[in-house]
This record gives sequence, C-alpha cells and structure tokens, in this order.
Amino acid sequence: MTKKNNKSRVKYYFLAALIVIMVALILIVPRVREMQRKQREETAFETLTMIKEYVESYWQTHESAGGFDIEKALTELNIKPSISKNWNFAVAWKSSEIYTTEMVEKLKNVDDNRYIHVSPFKIIMAVATKDNPIGEGRKLWFDGDDGKYHGFGADDMIEPDWARIFPKP
Repeated sequence: MTKKNNKSRVKYYFLAALIVIMVALILIVPRVREMQRKQREETAFETLTMIKEYVESYWQTHESAGGFDIEKALTELNIKPSISKNWNFAVAWKSSEIYTTEMVEKLKNVDDNRYIHVSPFKIIMAVATKDNPIGEGRKLWFDGDDGKYHGFGADDMIEPDWARIFPKP
C-alpha cells in the first residue's frame, strides 16, 4: 500500500509542479515580450536619433547633401551589425531651394531673438527588414518639418505623407 501512496504522492507533486510552471509562464511570457518590444523601440529611436544628428552635422559641414552615403554614416556611427540587419535606413533630403525658402519664411516671422531651426531633410526613416522580429515593413521616421518621431513605438501613423515628401513634378 505504501508503494501505491508513494506513486500517488509523486504524481500529485509532479502535477502541482507542472501547474506552477504553467502559471509562471503565463504570467512571465507577456512581460518578457513587452520588455523585448520596448527594447526594440528604444534601439530604433536611439539609432534614428544618431543618424539624425549625423545628417544635420553633415549638412552643416558640407552645406549640401552631395556625397552623403547612409552606409558610410552607419559605419562612422559604429551601428551594430544586428541593427543594420534588422533595419534599412534612408534620408529624404530637401532641395537647397526649398531649404532656403523655408529658412527665409521662418526668419520673416521672428520678432524675438531666438534660434530658428529648419531641417535640411524631409524625413529620416527606418524600415524593418525581413529579419526584424517586429515584422517586415514596420516603419519609424523622424519628420524634419514637424520635428517629431512617427510610426513604430511613436504613434499610430503607419505611413508618412508620401505626397508631401515626394510631390509630383
């Protein structure tokens, strides 16, 4: 009879342990996934911010977008290969005519002595590759005109206003 009781007891403890493990997984897995999602968002934001600062510095140094190479920028910024594997980056520059016109218009409206920023680019965009765990095609971009991030992790915008970025001739 003791062998039967011992077998029953082992089965009971095994089942109890299995239930505890399953409950723990049910509670832990969503938190781990949320933590991973936030980490991926932070990485995307940090990388895009680094590229934005590089682009602005490049414009100030060269006074144009001529010769800009995103691959060279990523190398100079020491962007990790895993980030380059998960994201494609692009810059949509403004023409110098648009840039100059915007600057003149903003300067006309300044009554006080404050800094005026006019972005030399329309947007800087990161697009998730097929290797990215968040899903291919998801986008995060910095809009040079409104000075805000949009897309993945920033807001509900899925796509930028392409007609504004690439107007028809």
